[in-house]
Amino acid sequence: MKNILSLFLAIICIAGLCSCASLNSSPLTLAATVEIPESGIIKASVFDSLMQENKAGTFVGKSGEIRYTWIVFGSDIDEAKDRNLGIEITEAGREQITFRYLSGEDFGFFPVLSIYLNERWEAPHALVYAVTEDGNRGEEVCQAEITGSEHSILNFSPEVHTGTFTIALETEEETTQPETESTAPLEPEVPPETTAPPAPVQTQSPISDGNATGQDLYKTDPVPAGKPLPAEPEEQTVDTRKEYTCTFSIECSSIFNNLAILEPDKLDALPTNGVIFAAQTVTFYEGESVFDLLQRICRENNIHMESSWTPMYNSAYIEGIHNLYEFDCGSGSGWMYRVNSWYPNYGCSRYQLSPGDTVEWRYTCDLGADIGGANAIN
Repeated sequence: MKNILSLFLAIICIAGLCSCASLNSSPLTLAATVEIPESGIIKASVFDSLMQENKAGTFVGKSGEIRYTWIVFGSDIDEAKDRNLGIEITEAGREQITFRYLSGEDFGFFPVLSIYLNERWEAPHALVYAVTEDGNRGEEVCQAEITGSEHSILNFSPEVHTGTFTIALETEEETTQPETESTAPLEPEVPPETTAPPAPVQTQSPISDGNATGQDLYKTDPVPAGKPLPAEPEEQTVDTRKEYTCTFSIECSSIFNNLAILEPDKLDALPTNGVIFAAQTVTFYEGESVFDLLQRICRENNIHMESSWTPMYNSAYIEGIHNLYEFDCGSGSGWMYRVNSWYPNYGCSRYQLSPGDTVEWRYTCDLGADIGGANAIN
């Protein structure tokens, strides 16, 4: 009898543990959209529901003529309490806005803020700056991804939820290092006969002159003048003795503007700030393509990536990154790559990297129209 009772209790314990495990690992679901009142206050019960039911909540507000949304993941909330999600937005000139939090304290988690502009900013990113007490632009605090087709949407995940901030496009002055006059004595000129031979420079792809009129062998339309022509993978040799650097990133913030059409089981794959691999300087080798670099970055950083080879285009096609695949967020969704502010019209295996390139992988929900690169999916 005692053995039977022990077995019965063990079964109950196992069932209880299974129930707890099931509860804790329940899939993330999308909650109903909540309108942010004029006061900005969202009650604690709303946040408690997101926590208990493991839901992602969308909170929609408006400041003047500008709409904004917060995406809050229940798993990120540390405490269910009243929070003020209201912001006050003012347009401070072309391609620059300022917003002020109505909240007097940080939220305790990092939701995604999307601001829907009434104009189009022709850039993939903008910078967010703190505003000082005297009203001037202070330090840069983060980067905002720009999505949207006719009107731009600014998407970012602020870590501070009090104070005033300005969002503006990056200017040439901000990207150019100021020149300083050197006070060091001039070095004597090296005689011509002793001049060291120049360092080897990577062979770059030929540049298009814009004169082509028809498609090439792999169905590629004419490449715009001034852009690199495709380099066929089978003709390239990778030399790991010659290292160079470029800037590389992977992001999917456009999904935040289209949560209603995202496949429900893909909410768990969505990074809470939309960034899969933050922009940073990485190393590549002479002869490598954008695809080669993507493969290595994903492998070294344990990021899921799946591709297939398309002989017709002589290139790999990127089907999914971070378990986010083509068609997961609508019939026009998928991965695109952008190099130096241009979305190439040929596959990523045919784009040979050059030193100093800026390579961005971005998820589109509208055949590229929402990220400034219509009809150029990788």
